[in-house]
Amino acid sequence: MSSDLERECAENLMGLVGKRIIDIDFSSYDDECWRIHIRTESETIVMTFCRDWKCPVVERRDRIK
Repeated sequence: MSSDLERECAENLMGLVGKRIIDIDFSSYDDECWRIHIRTESETIVMTFCRDWKCPVVERRDRIK
């Protein structure tokens, strides 16, 4: 199961390859978790990390023009 989790994490990060990053924003909460908002020309990718998680949770949002 660990390799499936690692593959999913890698796929989420590989989704950024070749995209033009316009802006990055960082926030933290509860002293245990943090979020990185990565804005590209086509979407916003929000990666949420917590200390005890093995992989970030990734949310993709369509970019509003």
